[in-house]
Amino acid sequence: MSKAEFAIIGTGEVPCGIYPARSEFEIAYRVSKMAIEDAGIDKNKIGAALTAVHIMGSEYNTEMFFGRLPEAIGANNCRVVATTVSGGGSSFSIRKTAEGILSSGEAEYVLVVHAQRFSQFTPNEQAVFFAHAGADLEWEVPYGMTYNALAAMMTQGYMEYTGTTIEQVASVCVACRKWANLQENAMFRDKQLTLEEVLKSRTVAYPLTAMMCNVLCDGGSAYIMTTAENARKVCKRPVYILGEASDYSHRTITKSKMKDLGRMHEFYTPVAQRAYQAAGLGPKDMDIFQVYGAYPFANLMFLDAMGIVEPGRAGELVESGETSPGGKYPASTNGEALSFGHTGTGVGFSCFVESVRQLQGKAGRAQVEGAKFLIEDCGGGAFMDVHFTIMGNEDPNL
Repeated sequence: MSKAEFAIIGTGEVPCGIYPARSEFEIAYRVSKMAIEDAGIDKNKIGAALTAVHIMGSEYNTEMFFGRLPEAIGANNCRVVATTVSGGGSSFSIRKTAEGILSSGEAEYVLVVHAQRFSQFTPNEQAVFFAHAGADLEWEVPYGMTYNALAAMMTQGYMEYTGTTIEQVASVCVACRKWANLQENAMFRDKQLTLEEVLKSRTVAYPLTAMMCNVLCDGGSAYIMTTAENARKVCKRPVYILGEASDYSHRTITKSKMKDLGRMHEFYTPVAQRAYQAAGLGPKDMDIFQVYGAYPFANLMFLDAMGIVEPGRAGELVESGETSPGGKYPASTNGEALSFGHTGTGVGFSCFVESVRQLQGKAGRAQVEGAKFLIEDCGGGAFMDVHFTIMGNEDPNL
């Protein structure tokens, strides 16, 4: 295995929730300054500033396209400005963009930022947008396909194929909430959740209840990436990118490579295995399993793919409490979209930033003691693609 080429040295994050008086521009500036300060570098060393698209936010996106961020934070030597979007996979594609810029030599340090403010839009405007996003405008939207309906069908398929119970599906929501209760920036940091509450909440799209669906909110995060060589010079505990792998399945769920929707975890599994192989590590080496699923069935599918248990048995694992705080297999340690909050393209960013915090020992009450290596995932669209990344605070190949 080759040694790591890139590393993250600092992060920034603001609380998630409903904050209509806080603009997305303010979020972007604040998390940028936090990340730079956490990294301990001069802002004028930032050679590139990359932003992720703000869902539904045309004014913010236009301003970011045209270089508002580096000027606003006073990054006077910034030479590259860009914005990317890949839906829920944006945290991966923007990182690959940062790696390309670093490899080219155009910048020594890259600032990566995500900011989102859904609260400026009415519930009806949000519903209309997400009633169309991810579904085929000709063959699915006219018949009532929405994200919740899509996730409900996949939940039914997964339960039927694996024998997973609805209680086990609901246990994912409870586990995520337990982690969110330890996170000062989580949307539901002060609200506990029981299995009974999840099961008895109103039905949204059978078998999904309201508590099994994520909630849109405002929030944002940022990080500083550099080469592994630079990182070792300026950071006491850099977090290295050790291995990764990706694959693409479909544009619409009805055309996925896995014709049986309940078996999508079989599509994810070989991708996770390739990421492990690239890092020269395996599931037994992982201290954290940083899952981004947005819906509980997806959380289970990714856990199946990550090699912790026999595929299809993730529900039993979560129900037993092993993925919750204090468990043997800590998973989704910030509560991900289900309890940290759904910030559009930003959920993957919040999971990635949480991964860095964990490996730097900066995760506060949610800290997994002694964490050295973890696997993280993200993906976008109607569960169209998947990206697995192995991260560590040491490079086993040096």
